[in-house]
Amino acid sequence: MNLVSRIAAALIVTSAIAAPSWAIAQAKVPFPPMDGFIERPADYQALPLTRPSVAETVSRECQAPHPELAWAALPRTRREVPLATMVGQLVMTSYGGDNARDAQVLEAAQAIAQSEIGGVLAFRDNVASGADIAAINSLLAGAKPDLPPLIALDQEGGRVARMRSRDGVPTTPSAARIGQRSLTTAVDAYTAMAKALSSAGFNVNFGPVVDLNTNPNNPIIGGVERSYGDDPTKVTRFGRAFVNAHKDADMLSALKHFPGHGSSVGDSHTGPVNITETWTRRELSPFAALTERKGADMVMVGHLLLDAIDPGLPTSLSPKAINGLLRDALCFSGLVVSDDLSMGAISHRWSIAQAGELFIAAGGDIIVFSGDPDERADTVRALTQRIVERADTDQEFADQIRWAYARVVHKKLDLAEARQRDKPGPDVVAFAE
Repeated sequence: MNLVSRIAAALIVTSAIAAPSWAIAQAKVPFPPMDGFIERPADYQALPLTRPSVAETVSRECQAPHPELAWAALPRTRREVPLATMVGQLVMTSYGGDNARDAQVLEAAQAIAQSEIGGVLAFRDNVASGADIAAINSLLAGAKPDLPPLIALDQEGGRVARMRSRDGVPTTPSAARIGQRSLTTAVDAYTAMAKALSSAGFNVNFGPVVDLNTNPNNPIIGGVERSYGDDPTKVTRFGRAFVNAHKDADMLSALKHFPGHGSSVGDSHTGPVNITETWTRRELSPFAALTERKGADMVMVGHLLLDAIDPGLPTSLSPKAINGLLRDALCFSGLVVSDDLSMGAISHRWSIAQAGELFIAAGGDIIVFSGDPDERADTVRALTQRIVERADTDQEFADQIRWAYARVVHKKLDLAEARQRDKPGPDVVAFAE
C-alpha cells in the first residue's frame, strides 16, 4: 500500500471515529488489519490490570535461608526437648515486684528455670533503684545460665523511659528532639544509654521507633514525640544509630511498629486501629532499609488493621503481614516480636492464648504480654496448652513452633557468647530445673 492509500485508509478510520453513534454501530469492530497499525489480540486489556501488591512493591531480589536450616543447626540436645519447652522459649511476660527478694520476682525466676517462659519485660513499677533492678536482672539471668532469658524494657527516650537518671541511666531526649540534632549527638546519646542498660543487666531494648511522623497529632506516636520525623531517609539514619549503639553494647533492639503506626489517628493500647485510609507504602522504607545486611535483630509488629496487606486480621496476627511481607518480601530472618497482646486492639476480640496462637501461626517468634502478675502463671499455662494442642494435630503449625524456637535459641546463644567474650558475667543463683 502506497502513501496515498495509507492516508486514505487513515482518513476513513478517523471519519468513522468522528461519526455519529449509529454509524459506529454499523462499523465492523475490530477494524480489518491495515499496514502501519498495531493489530491487538481479541483478549487485549489495558494495563495495569491490577495495582501491584504491597509485597510486590518492596520485594527484594533475595531469598532468606529456609528456617529448617536454623532448626538443623541446633545442637541435638536443644532439639530433643518437649514441645511445651519450645513454646516456653517463645513467651515473654511482665512480672511483679521491685527487688530480688520479692515473691513475684522469685516466681518469674522459677518460671525461667523451668522453661515456662523465655523472657521478661520490665516496667517502671519494677524499678525501685538502679541497684535493685540490677539485682533482679542478675537473679533472672542466673535462673537458666545455659540459655539465659531475654530481659527487656522500653527505653526509647523522652516520655518512654523505664529507667531514669537516678537509676544510673542517662536522660535521653525523645526521638523528635534527637531528630532535630546532629547524627553525632544521636550516636553519643544512644551509646551512653545502651551501655548503662547493659550494665544493669538488660539485653533487649524495644526500640527504635521508626514510624514516620505523617500525622503529628497521632496520640501515640507523633503527639508524644516518638518519631524522628516524616522523612524515611532521616528516620533510617537515626534508627540505625540506635540499633548500632545497642549492638556495640551486646544488646538486641527491635524496630517498631511494623508496618508503620505513624499515620494512625487512634491508639492501639485502647482499641482497634485501622490505618487503611492513612497509611502509605513509604512507611515501610525504614523497616526495609534497617533489616538489610543483618541490621536490626528484631522487628516488633503493631496491632494495625490495614486492608492493603490483610483486610481480615491485624498485622500482628496476619500471615500475610509476617510470613508474606516481612519474611518473604523483605527477607527478614531475625526475630519477630508481638506488640503487647494485652493491649485493647487485641483484647477486645481475642484472649492472650488465642492471639498468641495466631501470632505463631503467622510466623512470629516472641509472644509478649503484660498484665496482672497474679494471673501470669495461669495465662502462660492456658497459652502453652492451646499452642501444644494445636501442634499435636497440625504439622504446619508445629513446624512454625520449631522454627521460631530455633531462631530464638540461636539468638540467645549468640548473645550469651558475645557477652561472655566482652565482659565477665554476673554472679548467678541456681534454680531447680
